[in-house]
Amino acid sequence: MKSKLTKFLSLVTLLVLTIFLAGCKNNNVDTSDKNGKNQDYTDLSVRDAIGKNGMVATANAHVSKIGLDVLKAGGNAFDAAVAISFALGVAEPNASGMGGGGYLVGYDATTGELAAYDYQEFVGAEGNASKYSVDAELDDGVLSIGVPMQVDGLLTVFENHASGKLTLEEVLDPVIELAENGFAIDKTLAKAISDSWGKISRYPDYTYPTYTSDGFTPLVEGDILKNHDLADTMRKIAKDGKEAFYTGEIAQAIVDTIQEAGGYITMEDMARGMDLTKKLDPVTGTYQGYDIISMPPTSAGGTTVIEMLNLLEVYNNTVKEVSSLDRNSTEYYHLIASLQQIAYGDKRQYIFDPAFVPVPVGGLTSKGYAAERFDLYDPEKAVVLRGDGLGWGDPRAHQVGDDLEYSVSANYNENDDEFYSTTHYTIVDKAGNIVTSTQTINYFFGSGIFVEGTGLVLNNHLSGFSLNPISNSRVEPYKKPLSHMTPTIIMKDGNPYAALGSPGSMRIVGTVFQTIVNMIDFNMDMQEAINANRIYCYAANSPEATSGMKLLDIEKGIPDSIKSELATLGYDVKVHGVDNIDLFFGGVQGVKFNIETGELHGGADPRRDGKALGY
Repeated sequence: MKSKLTKFLSLVTLLVLTIFLAGCKNNNVDTSDKNGKNQDYTDLSVRDAIGKNGMVATANAHVSKIGLDVLKAGGNAFDAAVAISFALGVAEPNASGMGGGGYLVGYDATTGELAAYDYQEFVGAEGNASKYSVDAELDDGVLSIGVPMQVDGLLTVFENHASGKLTLEEVLDPVIELAENGFAIDKTLAKAISDSWGKISRYPDYTYPTYTSDGFTPLVEGDILKNHDLADTMRKIAKDGKEAFYTGEIAQAIVDTIQEAGGYITMEDMARGMDLTKKLDPVTGTYQGYDIISMPPTSAGGTTVIEMLNLLEVYNNTVKEVSSLDRNSTEYYHLIASLQQIAYGDKRQYIFDPAFVPVPVGGLTSKGYAAERFDLYDPEKAVVLRGDGLGWGDPRAHQVGDDLEYSVSANYNENDDEFYSTTHYTIVDKAGNIVTSTQTINYFFGSGIFVEGTGLVLNNHLSGFSLNPISNSRVEPYKKPLSHMTPTIIMKDGNPYAALGSPGSMRIVGTVFQTIVNMIDFNMDMQEAINANRIYCYAANSPEATSGMKLLDIEKGIPDSIKSELATLGYDVKVHGVDNIDLFFGGVQGVKFNIETGELHGGADPRRDGKALGY
């Protein structure tokens, strides 16, 4: 009898435990120990997560787990950011890595400090138009490489904000393990490798065996990707810090590779990159009582998303509340398309590297300027803005406190980038510290130049420049290229409300804008706001647009009836996606705060292999 009772109780206990764990998995509430037991963190059938002690959202499940483990080990959000950033270079080598750069916006919950870090690549000392014969050389190959800045940026963030509970070696150890042991390639990475195989295999002297099993064909989904050389590079950085990358043998290997391939970056250029990253003030604005904190130039992202929100606030105050519209209606999409186009027009004219070109950030982000620009909105038709003065306004009257000498001329950035690479992550720790960061090597697999013995692939970020001698985007020594990356933190009454960002080149700003509107105006949770269909409408019309019509990119999930109605308003509608959503529109990774319950809701984009993990 006792034996039967014991067995019965054991079965009941097992059943209760199974139900409990299943419930945790369904809600993606982390119940794992440091070794990841009791949770299939790679299960992408559930993207979001709920937690109270910490939250990580990245474009890769393996990377999200590494970040979460750092938080569980006592590290803060900034410690986890360093681990995640390096790990994304392992798990998404097509999109970012130590051969590139990025931007980071952080919040220190103890001091209330908000800080921005710009570790974008820069042009070497010999970089000028005389080095190039055609614009295409800026887009691809060895002449498209900027001095890599990601290592300097991350280690500067670590120096300034780390918890002090973990050493750099301890933070990087799980990343090194991931590179050494490898991971199964998912469908997205397999496609990126296949699509980029011509670039990857173009310079066999600079090694690409990491991405092939036989030296001739690319790895496919399910194959194990290992990068022993990259693991060794990270070990050297963990031991010797920035010096290992910018003045030591890694720097020499980078320079030798570049110069052998016909490039001009030198050891002096590499040394200039060390300790170049400084703490900056974020660009700030408000929308509907929320504080918007984002990235200042050299990123155009923060300034432009604030202008878009200011324009929408004018609509709210003078026409009607956007929340009264059907989120999936022609009226809504026409409004969002119009406001994107107007703000992008100003971005294209005014935002460059502020070390070379005065940027009227104050004017562009002012409410008064948005009221002026809103006059371009026509509820009855698409406005086709062109580079004839109509595409931009004049923010000088709204530039308070700065006597900037800049002209309203045709020196716009005519070399805007169209690719959808790059990656983003967002982290919140138990203390309430926040990190949200976007990083890239620009196009998938960057320049296609691999540095032998290091595992590094070098960026092609000079594609953002021009050889036009009168353009503000002309290539010049030490200049940084313009970016659209928009890592953003939102506060409400002094409390964190959300943090988010996205990859996607020029679509980044419009994607972040729409996601913010989804949360604030349509009261969506983080995952709902990410999942919702997106559109994109740029200032400069594409040559492929029908004459007299405005090109409008939309996702397939938007109903056909709306597509037809948008066409009657003057839009040349281009549909993206086999499914309802498409990678063209980015990959938002974000966290939203529930002040009442203290819960964190992490969301991850199904347009990428995003995964949020919390505990």
